[in-house]
Amino acid sequence: MDKQKILFTALSTEELSEIMENSVKNAIGDYEISKPGEDQLLNARQAAKLINYQRPTLYGLVRQDKIPYSKTAGKLLFSRNKLLQWVGQYKDEPKHESPPQ
Repeated sequence: MDKQKILFTALSTEELSEIMENSVKNAIGDYEISKPGEDQLLNARQAAKLINYQRPTLYGLVRQDKIPYSKTAGKLLFSRNKLLQWVGQYKDEPKHESPPQ
């Protein structure tokens, strides 16, 4: 639906349901709710958001082969569990050092 003023009383139940579903997806950042311990494949935007990096930084780490990723049909995919493990390996290092940028 385009960004425009919507009169909710004129919407069908299906239209209102679609608007609400899209709003929830936007609010949670398109992450699917998964069971604890279950891995999830993320695209570059989701991966960057998860580890709090900008996408160009993420792409640079991929080019340097410093971050776990896979490439399928020209698309970069990131395992959520492997990314969290990758970030976690730096948590016990001195504060002045951080994951490679």
